[in-house]
Amino acid sequence: MTVEVAFLLVLLVVPLFYLVGTVGRVQAGAYAVTAAAREAGRAFVTADGVEAASSRAQVAAALVYRSHGFEDGDGGVQVSCPDGGCLAPGTTVLVDSQISVELPLVPDFMRDRVPTSVTLTSTHHEPVDEFRGGGR
Repeated sequence: MTVEVAFLLVLLVVPLFYLVGTVGRVQAGAYAVTAAAREAGRAFVTADGVEAASSRAQVAAALVYRSHGFEDGDGGVQVSCPDGGCLAPGTTVLVDSQISVELPLVPDFMRDRVPTSVTLTSTHHEPVDEFRGGGR
């Protein structure tokens, strides 16, 4: 009976642990990409000028990605201003974030046959304060 239990344990529990680890990593990526878009938008619209706004958004997104366990090159954000002036009062800033989540424990010989990463994206619209001074 011990042999059968050991055999079933390996057959059932090892794939279950892999599934839980993979789903957990993808979920961390989903949280990270959503939070990075939101925080990058907030950092962008609270900047003093357009020159500093983009770098503030990139730093905010990088901090979010790192806090969720991802490396600096795994994700990024792009900020655009569809309404015209980026920091004009009453306009909206559009932030697109993207991250590539590597699936754990994929062997090298399988890299050509199965996907080894999942790309997650998020879009966030951040309004610029209507009472922002000067329309910088």
